[in-house]
Amino acid sequence: MDQGLAAILGAAVGATATGAAALVTSMSASRLSKNKARQEACLAYLTLVAEIGTALADVSRHFRTGLADVYEPLDATTARARVAAIDAQYHELITKHAILMLAGPRRVYRQAVRTTDLVAEPLTLIARWSAGSVPATVTSEQMQTFDRSLEALSQSLAQFADTAREST
Repeated sequence: MDQGLAAILGAAVGATATGAAALVTSMSASRLSKNKARQEACLAYLTLVAEIGTALADVSRHFRTGLADVYEPLDATTARARVAAIDAQYHELITKHAILMLAGPRRVYRQAVRTTDLVAEPLTLIARWSAGSVPATVTSEQMQTFDRSLEALSQSLAQFADTAREST
């Protein structure tokens, strides 16, 4: 074989190998970047849902018969302000769906939607209880409904975490 032709073929093979290595490196970096974005979106979502759950549980303590004396009384204005703050967090949570939807995969987003839907019931109950000029008297049945809704939220949050962990 001619030395010139061998040099050209060698250069072509070298250029192809270099290009392929660059492509593999680029794809690997892109995959890592996407996984990192996905993990950050999931962590932000998990953190916000946990904060909302804690805030709901905290406000609910003031409506519990017998426990109200143990805690600082919750006047109507403070109750409404706390509920408004939780409601703002809830709306922020809904906007995080767009980030999760873009970050993928679809099963993580679907679990996030289910979890966010479960925030609505205890939030609605607390909002209803604190709506008047004096915090409402809450029956034990209403409190049991609230407790069940918080338990369902907690379980769904754990399922979201499992789904996110399996997907990232």
